[in-house]
Amino acid sequence: MTGTHVPSRRPRLEFAFLDGLRGLAALFVAVHHTYLFTGTSQDHEALPAVFEPLRYGQYAVTVFIVLSGFVLGLPLAPDRPALTRGWATFLKRRARRILPPYYAALAFFLLLIALVPPLRQVSGTAWDSKVPVTATGVVSHLLMLHNLGGDWKWQIDGPMWSVATEWQLYLVMPLVLLPVWRRFGAVAMVLLAVAAGWGIHVLFPRFDGAHFWFVADFAFGLVAARYVARARALPRAGLLAVVAVVVVAVLFLLVPGHGLRDLWFTEVVVGAAVALVLLALAQQSVAGTRTPVHAVLQWRPLVWIGFWSYSLYLLHSPLLGLGNLLTLDRPWGVGARFAVMLLVVLPLALAVSYGFHRLVERRFTTAHQARLRQGAPAAAVDVPETRSSLPS
Repeated sequence: MTGTHVPSRRPRLEFAFLDGLRGLAALFVAVHHTYLFTGTSQDHEALPAVFEPLRYGQYAVTVFIVLSGFVLGLPLAPDRPALTRGWATFLKRRARRILPPYYAALAFFLLLIALVPPLRQVSGTAWDSKVPVTATGVVSHLLMLHNLGGDWKWQIDGPMWSVATEWQLYLVMPLVLLPVWRRFGAVAMVLLAVAAGWGIHVLFPRFDGAHFWFVADFAFGLVAARYVARARALPRAGLLAVVAVVVVAVLFLLVPGHGLRDLWFTEVVVGAAVALVLLALAQQSVAGTRTPVHAVLQWRPLVWIGFWSYSLYLLHSPLLGLGNLLTLDRPWGVGARFAVMLLVVLPLALAVSYGFHRLVERRFTTAHQARLRQGAPAAAVDVPETRSSLPS
């Protein structure tokens, strides 16, 4: 067939368990904030000890960062750790995926705060850190720099700080991480990421609110994806993942409060464990092995929630804060109040989040998510390299 050009094809790996894990992490952070928004600021501490793990919902953000590095690492050029279409195209695609829903949510909550008086008042609840909304706070949110300022970080919509941090990681990936990886290797890239994150913590602690040590977690995800995409099996990856999870569990159990104190250290340790788990699960998927963990994470409702988890993440917190404020004058005990928050307010927040996804976010989804919306399963598939696109 002389004269006919057939585009080269290479494996494009997609894993349903990634979407399920994203959905599970989003639900966990939403329940975490339900716990914190119950009653006044300290009321949740009176709940039974069985709810104590909900204090650690912030580690869902660590999972999101590792997942981001992993899914962005899968479609890297097969011969070297480089973007197949260049850094400008990469940033343009990331901007189209992340920024429009972010700005739409920001505008929605600025309007809501302006129209609903209880949201502008200090009332002794967890919402107090979100107000008053200042001009510098709004500008910093527009510029994606609010994670750098202590008084800006929590304004308007608390979870948005991590969106700013992730956007900054998108800048670091093609301009710093990948060039170091190509020139000096994966180990050097990971060591640089860890050293840079911890160095910023030591030298500039005022920026700890941005959690810049997440650059290490992002790098862990990139390297784990590279192993999978190049079919380079890590020996005993499953065993290593189990050991890593056990080490994290022991760290949290033997050092009370450690997980809520030294985040610069624990979030990097947890990130390494999450990357090993992703690597082990992906290798097993490629080998055709289905474990009980796969069965849980590939449960269709979880995968479905993972599809619109970004909207859930953007919207849930202020809606929970509003629900708590509107019921604050009710003479309920803390247990009953938490039950109402968990069984009534949270489902309403999820419903609004899904509506936001339908109206706004789905217009900016990736090709991967479009296939999911059309009912195509997420699995290992072949696609023309010329059509390669980045998953969310």
